[in-house]
Amino acid sequence: MGKKLWLLAAIAVGVVAVGVASVAVSDSDAKAAVKTRMIYMSAVEWKGSSNVSKEAFPTSPLPSGGGYERFEPGNAELAGQASGTWAIETYRFDTAVVAACKGERVVLKIFGVNAKSHEITIPDFDKSFTVYRGQLATSVFKVKETGIFPIICITHKPAHTADLIVLDC
Repeated sequence: MGKKLWLLAAIAVGVVAVGVASVAVSDSDAKAAVKTRMIYMSAVEWKGSSNVSKEAFPTSPLPSGGGYERFEPGNAELAGQASGTWAIETYRFDTAVVAACKGERVVLKIFGVNAKSHEITIPDFDKSFTVYRGQLATSVFKVKETGIFPIICITHKPAHTADLIVLDC
């Protein structure tokens, strides 16, 4: 009976050892697989319009920088529109927050939908690049610390911004 008990104990130790080794390999494989984070965004323009017959043209001040624009009735931008039409527009990223894990290599791809170009900067990672309409621009960098880091379109401040949140995953 002693030999059977020793044999069962040896088998149990073997099964546990294989299980631990398997978890260790799976864990290291998972960490290796999370080294690159692909992030896709689009640079878009939101537009709205109305007519003074329905609502008054807004006159409150807007922040400077080109991120918010307003066109009063009669503006050349509204040629061909009904008399009294006014319009507004703003530039945005299609998502305002993206995330990555500390230590990852981030591949950020931004597609230009509206506007001829967007001058993008990510100051905390010393990255600047241009996004052109109809093209996918790419910026690659490694995130080494946790925090919230702005992605800014210099062309359309202050509206056209997003935040990269880096987590300690």
